[in-house]
Amino acid sequence: MNRVAAVVINRNTRDFLRDCLASIEDQDFAGGISTWVIDNGSNDGSPEMVISEFPSANLVWNSRNTGYARACNKGIELSREPCVMIMNSDVVLRPDTVVQLVESLDRNPGTGVVGPKVLNSDGSLQYSCRRFPSIKESFVHAFVGIFKAGNPYSESYRMMDMDRETETEVDWVSGAFMALRRDALSDIRAFDDKYFMYVEDVDLCWRMRRAGWTVNYVPKAVAVHHIGMSGRQVPTRMVFCHHRSMLRFHRKTYEGPLRPLIHAVVAAGVAARFLLIVALNLFYRIRAALGGAKRVIMPGRQ
Repeated sequence: MNRVAAVVINRNTRDFLRDCLASIEDQDFAGGISTWVIDNGSNDGSPEMVISEFPSANLVWNSRNTGYARACNKGIELSREPCVMIMNSDVVLRPDTVVQLVESLDRNPGTGVVGPKVLNSDGSLQYSCRRFPSIKESFVHAFVGIFKAGNPYSESYRMMDMDRETETEVDWVSGAFMALRRDALSDIRAFDDKYFMYVEDVDLCWRMRRAGWTVNYVPKAVAVHHIGMSGRQVPTRMVFCHHRSMLRFHRKTYEGPLRPLIHAVVAAGVAARFLLIVALNLFYRIRAALGGAKRVIMPGRQ
């Protein structure tokens, strides 16, 4: 039996998916990897490419976009391996990535989730492991962080002071690519599929830690994430999904005093941030059309 199941979630990223699957096939890992492509209603030829170029991969071809968390759960349900890798189709792995993550899980039986060092397309560091922020940190990062990523609250949330070369326990790691122990997944019943897109990774790690499992960052494992390849096709919808997920996570996890009042304030803040980003993206599109600099604010980049 294989030791690892690679569950790749795709929607209309055929060329990136090809590179992703090739990097899985190129892994220096003797334990065996089964590959599951969960396609969320692509119309760019992605499923046909998988069938013709990667015949050993298992393909689930959904007729519509079922959402990221639900697609992850489908791959988890269909596979049987003791380790499950969840990954975006725009992720490419270094050849020793899988072996480094599996070895970390073997060394640490109390760890439920591990995440690698993640790089951007240009080789720069992606802040893929972060803290659970306080209400104050959340608000400052949410608004000030759009314009000035270097503020102290955003730096704290993104763990910018962390030693990125040392394996360590963290609050949560990005669902763009994470490896999970199946026993731990069974404890928490996998992803909450009421998240359509975004924050399902934060929620999963939060529930893992509540159940007594740790979440670890493993820098010897390296992945490149060409961030936002699916989401940039419909940016306003993705921004809406991100903010709706933020609000759901707060409602699930906040247990402090004055809970109804805090919920109302957070909801107003989330709505205001959504409208601000939509307005900014409209401004940036107009500016680009007039020959100015191009920019788009996408979820996951702040």
